[in-house]
Amino acid sequence: MPDERGDGSARWRKGQREAVGVRIAGRGGQGVMLSGYLLALAGMADALHVVQTQSYGPEARLGAAKSDVILSRDEVAYPEVSSPDIFLCLSQDAYSAYGTGVSESSLSILDSRVEGAPGAGSAIVVPLAATARDGGAPFATNIVGLGVLVAITALTSERSIREALTARIKPDSLPANLRAFDAGLALGAKAAADQLAGNGRPVFGRLRAG
Repeated sequence: MPDERGDGSARWRKGQREAVGVRIAGRGGQGVMLSGYLLALAGMADALHVVQTQSYGPEARLGAAKSDVILSRDEVAYPEVSSPDIFLCLSQDAYSAYGTGVSESSLSILDSRVEGAPGAGSAIVVPLAATARDGGAPFATNIVGLGVLVAITALTSERSIREALTARIKPDSLPANLRAFDAGLALGAKAAADQLAGNGRPVFGRLRAG
């Protein structure tokens, strides 16, 4: 699919949902809030309506943290994510804190270090932290995860994420973060292809424009 940004609602025209709730969770210090903010910025650049909220656990730096983002073709009627459509989880403690919130229709994207499987919905398990580390950017697990999410769901354009990164990341750290995003895109594309080969349908086809 060409990575052209325009009317964001056009990207979802063939989808079944008016709005999508995304929950990004990890430890404090893993850049969870930044990931949510970048996704929200990209959604706005793609002409979608966006709401982003965040919360920390009591330990702040070491506790579980989450950022919720709602992306919608229309105005967001209710600005809370009670049960996410997509759950991107970077750490075991965040999974323990927020993994019970998924539903039968949810898709979970889990780092391979997370033990256990969601009690509902479907899951894609990918080596987010290892990919970031192998790419020389161990601090960018969150950005690898963002790349996987975009590759699988096409919720925003790749271009808009790259522009959000360029706008929010310090210049000396930007090249590593862009490489981490590209690595996540490749990882997500492979995961989606493997899932399609296994069961004959897209991983999260309800959201992808044809």
